[in-house]
Amino acid sequence: MPWKEVVVGEATWTVAPVAERVANTQAWRLVLSCRCTGADRRSVWASTSLQSSSRSDLYAQADRMSDERVQALLTRHLTPAEKPAGVPA
Repeated sequence: MPWKEVVVGEATWTVAPVAERVANTQAWRLVLSCRCTGADRRSVWASTSLQSSSRSDLYAQADRMSDERVQALLTRHLTPAEKPAGVPA
């Protein structure tokens, strides 16, 4: 069962929180595991800025995230970054 379901464009995504250990520290970072449920079935990992030394505290922070914030993070991850002028494609 997904933690949250959000819609980006015309696609519905199921999202689950995952705690990832930050290299060379005692901190954990929240990463979102996102799976598209439509015809374009694909998976992406969306990193967030949330960190904590406690995994349970990190999951508590995740539970307080609104659907709109999750949708914005996923949208930002799916939207390709614009290249600066003069940089070849």
